[in-house]
Amino acid sequence: MSGKRIIQTLMIEDDPFFVVVFSDFGKKMQDIELNIHHAVSLDESLSFLDQHPEIGLIFLDYRVHHEITGLEILQHIRAKGINVPVIVVTASGSEEIAVTMMKAGASDYLVKGTISPEALEMSIKDVLEHHQMFNQAIGKGEESILKDLAVKRSLNGVCIMHAKGFITYVNPSFVTMYGYDADNEILGLNMKELLSPPEKFDEVLGILHDKKTWLGELIGLKKDNTKISLQTLFSLIYYEPAKTPEIMASFIDITKLKDADKKRESLYRGIMEVFALKAEEVGNVETAGHIRRIADYARFIAEELSKTELLKDYIDEKYVSDVSYASMLHDVGKWRTPNEILLKPSQLTDAEWVVIKQHPKLGVEMLMPLLKDKGSNQYLRLVESIVLYHHERWDGSGYPDGLKGEEIPLSARIVSLADSYDALVSDRSYRKGYSHEEAVEIIKKEKGKFDPRIWQIFIDKQLEFKRLKDKNSAIS
Repeated sequence: MSGKRIIQTLMIEDDPFFVVVFSDFGKKMQDIELNIHHAVSLDESLSFLDQHPEIGLIFLDYRVHHEITGLEILQHIRAKGINVPVIVVTASGSEEIAVTMMKAGASDYLVKGTISPEALEMSIKDVLEHHQMFNQAIGKGEESILKDLAVKRSLNGVCIMHAKGFITYVNPSFVTMYGYDADNEILGLNMKELLSPPEKFDEVLGILHDKKTWLGELIGLKKDNTKISLQTLFSLIYYEPAKTPEIMASFIDITKLKDADKKRESLYRGIMEVFALKAEEVGNVETAGHIRRIADYARFIAEELSKTELLKDYIDEKYVSDVSYASMLHDVGKWRTPNEILLKPSQLTDAEWVVIKQHPKLGVEMLMPLLKDKGSNQYLRLVESIVLYHHERWDGSGYPDGLKGEEIPLSARIVSLADSYDALVSDRSYRKGYSHEEAVEIIKKEKGKFDPRIWQIFIDKQLEFKRLKDKNSAIS
């Protein structure tokens, strides 16, 4: 044990299960031991790397976060001049993804299901050896290295500017992004001239001098005055104490992505509304009123979760809106369930329950024409998780896969409680609905079936659930 090389490692991963797995692997290797630190978001990762220069290795999940992909995180890391070796890990292998990540500055690419302590140690040794050779081959100063990295390693636009915003360097991607022909057309301009409105840059500067980094979306103004949507990261860069700091900025053009997402989500949400309004016409028990109540409950739960310390950086306004709309499809699979089972005026037999429990997977099959192109689209990923897993239970007693605890996606845990409450207070073909008070008592007794945080929100805010139920009571 004492002869092992200990490597301080940052793992950027949203699934705590894999953090535990890699921590275990990190202790089982022959010559190396990993001391793993964990981050989820980009700003959390960059802040940690700034504060911990001893980090010698990064593991990066390709699908790490709903707001930003692993590729974008890697581009931001490299654009900031952080030259720590990065090993990308993902749940599924793809040659195209691997090539893209390597071009963006990754050192290796591993598929989670195929990793063993031996394979991991081999990858780490190779990565560290190549990294050491690269560093030995560089004979330039730090400032030149940063600029070279920006040119050679970054697929996104990068510029360096004085502390007041006057641009001193841009890479080719930045020139192309803004529609210029050469960098000398941009050098000397103030960043304010390239943003709309210009005063937005003053806000960024104010935050930069306090927090040293700023991450967010801005509107860029191209040479021809057309506007582009940009995912941006600004960082204060210190070369030496005596020198005035500079600002390094990294830009990703997300205009087409945002336009496409808006069009797709407008279409998909329209489809959801049609499903809701047509539900009664096809004889389905999931009426328009039920669907809208679930959407309201889900929105409220997500809003409350966003106020908690653990999830405040994970749940934003878009997530709240997306999970609310996505919840409307939770039981779409029941449309393929025979009405004689759905509307049966008595308790179901065991055989009939087997049929009922197929509806989550049937729902995903029905939506596959939409879901097959989901990529990193948060809304569609939430739809898939909710439809497939909203009947899973925290204690593992649910279906279709018997997931438990954090294995269940957060969105499905939200809808699980929302759907359970509304099912209790709604009339069914075989019984009248329970009163709000009776439903609360039942859910209290079934505490182990729900995410403890979500269960506590329901108990503490039960009157808001009653208000939302009563608001939609006029809609059957």
